[in-house]
Amino acid sequence: MFRPRPETPFLQNVLIRQIVAILLIVAVVVGVLLVFSLEHQNIVVESLTEGKTVSSELNAAVGQSRRNLIAITLLLFFVGGMGITAVVTYLHYANTKENLEEVKGLARHILESIPTGVLTVSEEGIITAANPTAETILERPAASLLGKHYDVVFGEGHPIQVIIAQILQHGGSMRSKEITFDSQKGEIRTIRISSVDLTGDDGKPAGMIFQLHDVTEWLALEKQVNEAQRLAALHTLSAGVAHELRNPLSALDLNLHLLEEELRETTDLPAQASKYFQVLNTELSRLSAILDNILRYAQSRPAKFHDVNLQSLVSHVAQLLQHEAEDRHLQLHVSVPTDLPDVQGDETQITQALINIVINAFQAMSAGGVCRIIVQERERQERRWVEIAVHDTGQGIDPQSLVHIFDPFYTTKENGTGLGLAVAHRILQNHGGRIDVTAFPGEGTSVALSLPVFVNSPTIPVESV
Repeated sequence: MFRPRPETPFLQNVLIRQIVAILLIVAVVVGVLLVFSLEHQNIVVESLTEGKTVSSELNAAVGQSRRNLIAITLLLFFVGGMGITAVVTYLHYANTKENLEEVKGLARHILESIPTGVLTVSEEGIITAANPTAETILERPAASLLGKHYDVVFGEGHPIQVIIAQILQHGGSMRSKEITFDSQKGEIRTIRISSVDLTGDDGKPAGMIFQLHDVTEWLALEKQVNEAQRLAALHTLSAGVAHELRNPLSALDLNLHLLEEELRETTDLPAQASKYFQVLNTELSRLSAILDNILRYAQSRPAKFHDVNLQSLVSHVAQLLQHEAEDRHLQLHVSVPTDLPDVQGDETQITQALINIVINAFQAMSAGGVCRIIVQERERQERRWVEIAVHDTGQGIDPQSLVHIFDPFYTTKENGTGLGLAVAHRILQNHGGRIDVTAFPGEGTSVALSLPVFVNSPTIPVESV
């Protein structure tokens, strides 16, 4: 499966040189032995026939003996040469096989170790190789991948099947393309795919190599960093604007009350003038509330956290909002287990975040409905979390608005300030937690506040900005 391109001509030349050199040595040795044997035979014959007439039969016997000796010598040379050639060839083959196995093992270990998924597909669409990272990313074992057509593995219409089909049909390499699909765990994963041509030992095209990167977590982190950078500037601006507006707003409020009192003392105010003053006072109060939210959104995390009992906190919030739920003709149901672990945080801020979420749920159910607060412990990313989920049966949120719900001053309500969810999101960030929103138009909204459970004197996470 993984092997280097063989250098056949070079290996063949080395083998032939070794065999030729050994055969030449054998030929020289055999030739020397043959010469010595013939000379020895001549000496023996001469000594036996010294001073005598050599008969024709003896000459014929001596000639036959010499021919037999030469034939035997050639046969030994041939057999010895063949044996030596076989031994050299076998040793060379064994050495070459061992080297190839070492190279294959090295390539296999490299592919098994790299954090990039590698998938090779032949020109016929057969998957020929997949490393463990590719198995993890694709959530499929090698047994279900190797030797099978990609259409069978991924199915018609699967994003990966579409990408492989396009590349194999149109050819050419692909630098980087991101695709999303639902994993077997029900999560939406994002994979970045690149491809290059795969060539065989003969240099001809043999398929494609696909490189797979799971960038789901990386993109989420990038989004958080970008959001943090954007919010850092916004926090500074919000705090500065709120601080600068607080003094003139207080002066306006004070002087408006003084003006109203002075006019009431000197003359009877007409009914229309009283309405004007009422509107002005109402709007100034509204501006003051907006500035309070801005300051709450922009303020820094407290220096010290303490243990917070979420069971009592949620029960307290439910009691506070029960009367408002009744006034709005809503049902408020709370489910809190008694064995919840404590979390580290600021109880006032967590309460404020939960109230903001529940008030939003109330406002989303103008025609009545049910609001459920469900608290439970969860384990995610090898950490323990306490999740406070707020479910409503309102109109839900459209996908376009869902992207911006945590943006400050973004609101879909006629009289909303767009700071309720932004403040809650900021508070959860300061506590090392998170907010997840699931909503579908016409089917209601679910907002989950997740707070980490710290054990043995936790280190409070540094504030994200």
